[in-house]
Amino acid sequence: MKTLFLFLVSLLSLTALSCSNDDDSIVPTPPLDIGKTGDTLLVPNLEKILEDLNVPSLAAMTLSANGILEKEAVGVHSVHMTTKVGMNNKWHIGSITKSMTATLVGILVEKGHLEWTTTIGDIASEGYLEEYKEVNFIQLLSHTSGISPNDYPVGHHDNGDLSEIRQEWALAVLNQPRENGFAYSNNGYVVAGVMLELIMQTSWEDLMTTYLFDPLEMENTHFGAPGNDGGEQPWGHQFENGEWKPNDPIDIRSDNPIALGPAGTVHTTLDDLAKYIELHMGKTNIVKPETLDLLHKEVGNSGYALGWNVTENGIFHSGSNAKWFAQLFISADQTFANFAVTNSYDVEGKKSIPAVLEAMRIMGKRFSNSQ
Repeated sequence: MKTLFLFLVSLLSLTALSCSNDDDSIVPTPPLDIGKTGDTLLVPNLEKILEDLNVPSLAAMTLSANGILEKEAVGVHSVHMTTKVGMNNKWHIGSITKSMTATLVGILVEKGHLEWTTTIGDIASEGYLEEYKEVNFIQLLSHTSGISPNDYPVGHHDNGDLSEIRQEWALAVLNQPRENGFAYSNNGYVVAGVMLELIMQTSWEDLMTTYLFDPLEMENTHFGAPGNDGGEQPWGHQFENGEWKPNDPIDIRSDNPIALGPAGTVHTTLDDLAKYIELHMGKTNIVKPETLDLLHKEVGNSGYALGWNVTENGIFHSGSNAKWFAQLFISADQTFANFAVTNSYDVEGKKSIPAVLEAMRIMGKRFSNSQ
């Protein structure tokens, strides 16, 4: 599974945090006092991660059953700017969007618009291989549908009807041979999004806003690269030829293809994301407890639920559009949650992923120290 692979690789990378002196020998960086949740030491710890791993910026947040315990953001909008990131900035969360799409399905099931067992064949009778007719939402959202993982049949579009583009994408992947077992698939989420659009006769983006974001008062949560509306926000970065290359959010290629929305195009603020996290900690009445239980329950022996990776300690998901990296964790007893994100991504996994995971580790330790 791609997400778990990146997670494990990143954990190994954390053991190599170091810096070089003038003679290029490797020496450990001096440790900081990690402190405890709510003191003044989170900022210096985050700033040390920036220094050690050379990422443009980093934001982090810890919640308990009583709400946000601490949140901070350090660094700059872009390596070509001096503007510092702040509490109200927007951050791209990549595939954490999948948990939101699954939550949307749960909401629509509760409202009687569809069933978890609604199949592709229930929605469309032709245009795809017969073997996909009985694939349902549970299979699509748990990556057990057999749909090919991540071969993108439709590229970037800056015009045209988004739902039609998404349908073209879905039909393309549904005409590829079906695979067996678990396979982490962005394409499966595109198909799920198309099914929702056909049932509800409106776009996935509008459905997300109407049924999830608006009820949670997530007023600063939207789609695409942060700042794509012209506002001043952090830019995503890619590491190329030994340096960070910022991506102008106005450029259509600064994010995933828009058709990929249900799998990973949401951006949000820390405060807005906290409202969503609280939903999954059982602190709202937007969804019923039994729906949350289903969303968080592992499907088969896949290690994956509906939009979430599952471990004995809790649920988590990572997210990246290859220009940002984020991770969200919620404890199994739903009393503790951590989130961290950087506006950068390096393919080799030596900077951005270790930076986020180190922030997660530090916040977890700080919370433990405060208990």
